[in-house]
Amino acid sequence: MSLARVLSDHDEEDRRQGGDPSPATAPLALWSWWTLGVLLIALVPRLIYLFAISNPENAGDGLYTDVYQHWQIAYLTKEIGLGHGLRLWDLKGVEYFWGSLHPIVLVILFFVTGSTDIVLARIQSLAFGSLGVVLIFHLCRRYWNLSVAIAATAFAAIAPTSVFNDSSGMLEPMGVSLSLLGIWLLPKRSLGAGIAWGLATAARPEAWLSSPGLVLASFLRRATVRRWFLLLLGFVSVMAAQMAFLGTRTGNPIYPLYWNYLANAGGLWMKPLIASQQSARPWFVALWALATLGLLTTLWRRPRSYLLLLYGFGSCALVFGLFGLTAFITEWYPWRWMMWILAFPYDFAALLVAIGLFVIVPRYVGRGIRPLTWVTAGVLLVGVQLTWIPIATAYTSTASAWNTDVATGRYVASIFGQPDYRGGALNLPPPDHPAVTYALVHYGGLEGRHFISQLYDPFYYLPADYHYADHPATAGTLLQCWLSTTNTSILVMPDDRPDYLAYAADHPAWFEMVGRVAAYGWTIEAVHVPAPSPQTCAQSALTARAGGG
Repeated sequence: MSLARVLSDHDEEDRRQGGDPSPATAPLALWSWWTLGVLLIALVPRLIYLFAISNPENAGDGLYTDVYQHWQIAYLTKEIGLGHGLRLWDLKGVEYFWGSLHPIVLVILFFVTGSTDIVLARIQSLAFGSLGVVLIFHLCRRYWNLSVAIAATAFAAIAPTSVFNDSSGMLEPMGVSLSLLGIWLLPKRSLGAGIAWGLATAARPEAWLSSPGLVLASFLRRATVRRWFLLLLGFVSVMAAQMAFLGTRTGNPIYPLYWNYLANAGGLWMKPLIASQQSARPWFVALWALATLGLLTTLWRRPRSYLLLLYGFGSCALVFGLFGLTAFITEWYPWRWMMWILAFPYDFAALLVAIGLFVIVPRYVGRGIRPLTWVTAGVLLVGVQLTWIPIATAYTSTASAWNTDVATGRYVASIFGQPDYRGGALNLPPPDHPAVTYALVHYGGLEGRHFISQLYDPFYYLPADYHYADHPATAGTLLQCWLSTTNTSILVMPDDRPDYLAYAADHPAWFEMVGRVAAYGWTIEAVHVPAPSPQTCAQSALTARAGGG
């Protein structure tokens, strides 16, 4: 039996236009006592988890390391990027990989509050997550009934996966809530819906697929067709501005879409497949097939709730398809089930269960079954709380990595802060440990203007097989030029960079070991490199690009 068929219902406006006298659910204003109550119910567990259960400074180092990467992009944009015209900035070169809206909003929070604490990123995340809970309530009440709304909202508000992920500081709650907001705004506020769906693409790469799909699907609804111009005006305006910005800064107007799916789905950056991942693939293929069937059936039947169902089934199909059909399966680990990528699919699954309990079952069994359905919903909601046990275990395991990163940041900052070095630049590895960058700033008191990224060292611009050992004269001069022009006074030298190691070994007078971070295999070197002439640097660059030296 098709869920979409069971739920097939005419649009409220269409019913009125067709002369059907059956009463429709009275619309509920977004700003209402219901909204305030739902918002508080969503905020309280998230704030309790953030400040009373988790360490507010540790977003989950090792599990949610990307939170610190997002923070780093926002922080360096504030400290460096805005001084070079409106642009984002990062030490790892992924400033435009996820989208621009999340770091821009975080930069605004930095300026408004005068703080750059990671807690702001986590509050931003839980605020948008709570907005998403409110929108789930309003959408469920609009399309079904109050019972469905209460049950689905209760899960989204207090399910451990939802609370944990919304409080993490990740960008997904922003993208999901903007997508839901666009659905709620239709059809009466078509301009706002288009703007919301456009902004969702700037907040979450997945929305580059879902937002255009929602725009196209919305035209299957007569009430929206009458307002097509405003919807397209809002969506196209945001997309045009965003694509112009990305084109100017990256040369690729669809940069997040291109790199997320070329790199992740295409396997460009993926690790080798292991046995447990291979065995999980058939399960994801089956889930993808079910989600795709739901998506296609919803398109065929087009119930009144079809945009919400399309977004839910589409999000599930995308996630399950990435794991089941592409190289992204190499990113599946036993703890992935609790992470951001499945947070909204869980909420959507709970919504479907609520529809089953409070719409489908009463329709076919009778309204007398309602007490049993409420008991069932309560048991399920209580049972899901048991997932706090593995979630808490996983989060607790991040304390060791967090303590190491904090200690590393304090240690490196204490060296760089010495009078002989603090006038120069701190030259850092492309951080697979962005929490160290946070610790340098938050605990070490350093400023972003002192940081230099090794991502863009001279070898970045040369062929992959061009190494110092093969071209010591030319490559050595380029390294000398780079260190001197960046005014590097402290070089954090990774053990896995043979070019740096060989260069330092050949010029012992220019380097002085002043520290060691054994946990990450980093040697801290004080740098005393004499500056070559600009002409020498320019000639060496030409020689290297020609493959000589």
